[in-house]
Amino acid sequence: MAPKIQLAMDTLNRDQALWLAQQCSPFVDILEAGTPLIKSVGIGIVKTLKKLYPDKLILADLKSSDVGAYEANMAFEAGADVVTTQGITTYATICEVQRQADQWKRRAEVDMTGVFDPVKRAEEIKKANVSLVLYHRSIDEETTIGVRWDEKACRTVGQLADLGMDVAIAGGVNLDVIPLLENFNLYGIVVGRGITAQADPAKAAREIHELVHRIWK
Repeated sequence: MAPKIQLAMDTLNRDQALWLAQQCSPFVDILEAGTPLIKSVGIGIVKTLKKLYPDKLILADLKSSDVGAYEANMAFEAGADVVTTQGITTYATICEVQRQADQWKRRAEVDMTGVFDPVKRAEEIKKANVSLVLYHRSIDEETTIGVRWDEKACRTVGQLADLGMDVAIAGGVNLDVIPLLENFNLYGIVVGRGITAQADPAKAAREIHELVHRIWK
């Protein structure tokens, strides 16, 4: 089965986000209200996206680091299907977000940005019923020290998938990166700038959709 394609909308502008969703929704499975977007315009953007696109999964990228149940409940009430917390936060916070997800019969995703050993952390949080993790290569590390998708990163993705968890990938993903991961059973592929920063976002989304479905037939 092909991985789900997730559109990461990290703009600070509500109208721009809604325009991107309108342009790209035919080619993606998950619409992400990115952390900067939610911080800029509020959780109401999640409610709007769910109302406009009820057939799409809506992800609220809260990256909760504390008061996990409080924030997760807010997002689920707004219509989010998935909320995120950070792998670097406390085990208690991750458990609280997952508990809310279970109560709502939705999903919690743990973002592994900054986690020294993502595989070890995934093994730990699996005990808390976490079933979805995000291997997220840092944009700041890309822009400041030139970190790229390399053999080590791809190997870590494979090790996470071997744990029997759903694994999504993010961070500088584009048409060149996706084929590097063709040997892995991925849950999701998150694309931000590879779509949103292109001259024709709809065309870029369609090309990624076609590539993903060609690789994972």
